[in-house]
Amino acid sequence: MKKITILPGLLLLFAFSPITTNAQFWKKIQDKVEKKAVDVTDDMLNGSTDEEESTAQGNASKGQVPYVEEVFSFVPGSNIYFQDNYDNENLGSMPRYWKTNGTGSIVEIPGLPGKWLKLGDRSSFKLDTLLAMPKGKFTLEFDIVTRSDKAKDIGGMNFGFSKDNAVRSWISDAYNDNSITSTELHFWNRAVSNSSSDTKVSNTLDFPLDNYGNALIHVSIAVDGDQMRLYLDKSKLLDAKMFLNKPTKYFYVSAPLDMDQGAQLFIGNLKIANN
Repeated sequence: MKKITILPGLLLLFAFSPITTNAQFWKKIQDKVEKKAVDVTDDMLNGSTDEEESTAQGNASKGQVPYVEEVFSFVPGSNIYFQDNYDNENLGSMPRYWKTNGTGSIVEIPGLPGKWLKLGDRSSFKLDTLLAMPKGKFTLEFDIVTRSDKAKDIGGMNFGFSKDNAVRSWISDAYNDNSITSTELHFWNRAVSNSSSDTKVSNTLDFPLDNYGNALIHVSIAVDGDQMRLYLDKSKLLDAKMFLNKPTKYFYVSAPLDMDQGAQLFIGNLKIANN
């Protein structure tokens, strides 16, 4: 209300001044005072201010999905190297082609077709087949399904490639347990981080993961020698050199350290292909 009281003070100052003013000038002053009073009153009644509106607009822009290519450049490999959709797996069991240091089980999700691997807290998962990724050029795709009251209840999960097929402990990043790369989805602070212990690449991009509390996220990865591209749905979040000297690579997925308020995380529809 300070802005409203200043202008009337100016009116009094001009009123006792010897300077002569015309009626049109006084009319403009009066109109500005009345308009400002109406604007401030409307803001108070609506429960908002200019600053709050600016903040709200900024938050709204953060909810938009960034990094979407005009032409989606990911092209899956033409020859299937390995594929698993758990069709022949028993509900409640670990899938036969996977292993973990913790716990996981095959489930069905209401409203979604097929079967899914439910990830237990602080558990990492690899293929239990000693199956290394194809040499040279290949693609890898899989789906992530989230279920939570709020996305931040999920915490953070990561996935990537390591130099061996061991899964004796929880793989937390690209620098432990013989890992090479890590992509971490930070559901609690709306960001995606990529890192490589081989090339020391490290980057974090804003991404509206707060919109993904109950969602299906398709992950697409393309590896061409030492270069790696990664997409969430159709947003490209990585295109960098992540490997040195084309090392042997094994795929892994790590569940969050813990999940709050009954949050759940699932993966499925893994497909690896080369040309």
